[in-house]
Amino acid sequence: MEKIKAIVYLPIKPEVAKRLNLPVKLPVLAEDLLLITDQNSIPIDVILRGLEEQYSIEKSEYWKSYLLYFLYEKFKILINEGKFDEVQQVLKRARDLQEDYRYYFYNAILQAKLGNYELAEIEFKQSLALNPNFSLAYYELGNVLFAKKDYDEAMEAYTKAYQTDPNFLLPLLKIGDIYMELGQLSDAEVIYRSIVQKLESSELSAEGIKFEPMPEAYLRLGVVYNLRQQYEKAEEIFKKGLEIAKKPEIMYNLAYTLTRLGKHFQAYGLLLELSKQYETPEVLNELGILQRRLGLYEEAYQTFEKVQDDFRENFERIQFFVGKRKYDDEFENEMKGSEELVEKIEFPFQDALETIVQSTNDDGELIVEDFLGLTKIEPILKDVTVADTKNFPYILAGMYIAGTDPIIMEKNTTKLTLLTMGAGLPLACSTAILRLYQHILSGDKNIDHIIEDIRGEIEEIHFLFSTRLTSLLESPLDDFFDVDCADYETFAINLFKAVGYQPSNEEIEQIKDEILKRTTKFMLEIMREQ
Repeated sequence: MEKIKAIVYLPIKPEVAKRLNLPVKLPVLAEDLLLITDQNSIPIDVILRGLEEQYSIEKSEYWKSYLLYFLYEKFKILINEGKFDEVQQVLKRARDLQEDYRYYFYNAILQAKLGNYELAEIEFKQSLALNPNFSLAYYELGNVLFAKKDYDEAMEAYTKAYQTDPNFLLPLLKIGDIYMELGQLSDAEVIYRSIVQKLESSELSAEGIKFEPMPEAYLRLGVVYNLRQQYEKAEEIFKKGLEIAKKPEIMYNLAYTLTRLGKHFQAYGLLLELSKQYETPEVLNELGILQRRLGLYEEAYQTFEKVQDDFRENFERIQFFVGKRKYDDEFENEMKGSEELVEKIEFPFQDALETIVQSTNDDGELIVEDFLGLTKIEPILKDVTVADTKNFPYILAGMYIAGTDPIIMEKNTTKLTLLTMGAGLPLACSTAILRLYQHILSGDKNIDHIIEDIRGEIEEIHFLFSTRLTSLLESPLDDFFDVDCADYETFAINLFKAVGYQPSNEEIEQIKDEILKRTTKFMLEIMREQ
């Protein structure tokens, strides 16, 4: 005869019993009492041993319902831990008690985890045959069909899950994911936006309907806006998502958005914070790119060094900026042919050039402290949306003093822009002008080709400016003569127009803006002398 173990009935506070789905008098083996230190966290194995012993004595529906519930709770714990052999044992114990819709549902979950999608699909459908209103089973069936790329049937399963329980929003999220897989961004947007509206609905809240926070909906909607290059909308929705939960995926995608909006320092701060918590190759690579773009070359080198196996090209490139490799030793410099020519052409801003000469080393690289000491300029070093051209002569002089060294040109341009104008839009304008100057020194006189060649890089720095620059491919180039170019963006756009139009010397004198006139004349003289 099997020995009956001693059972103690532990009184549970009603509010605790309700929250944890426990009987108010919980059967516990006497030998397990010492394992209970807090009613709010009774080990599940203690609960199961007590309930199984109780059910062996009194086979009532009351005790069986509790025992089944906690067997399936144990199932969830084990499957999340990947202990599939133990999961199967728990399922067998549950099936021996009662083979109902729950058994087929949880067996389907196990089969899906094991990659047995065909069997999982059969088991989910059996569960639904026994309980047609089981919303979660429709949802999980949809997940299996989604994994099989059977999107039509997955859509049907998710739709039934949502129709069965309109307050269950995960099926809607997955419907949006199907539209994303199919490239139907507009439909995906409608679905994701409907979820966000439900989450933020004050009317539903007033009716007592409350939803679990779902930052994933904000993440996905923001990604849709990024893909459609609607970066302002993406920024807004990502920031709302971060207010709910500081998900690394949202932070990463928001950094991408901010960069293309010209909010470089904001993006840098976000990536720096993210890299300290999630040092993944992708995060570090984006951080390194932004560090290089902001003139933080030593920091960028240290960052790229960590991901050199994953992003070899970026690691090799940054070495030129920290003096570990020489550009001319490894690449043919197409600008070399213009080196002597440029020295013969009078630089248009002599005062600025004199300041830069005094602020650079023997290689022509800017010494920041010397420049600031001579000019008494207060460094900007922040994201800005507008700048004037009064300090542009320093930037052009920084390009010029570097001769035909592309690395020093870029370093000078970046540093001088950040110091005198700031990041964001000015950095995009200066980078575009730098590339224009480098193309001219390389003998490229086709403005359409130049714009096409640089558009990708400029788009990464400031999308709206790149759009305006690219529009020149379809616009007249002869309307720059009377334009007031005190605004740096306006100046940059009209400089491209002027170089593309290539006015005669007489026409150059008709240009109203003095800085535009001098800069255009300088660049066209190089082109004509080649």
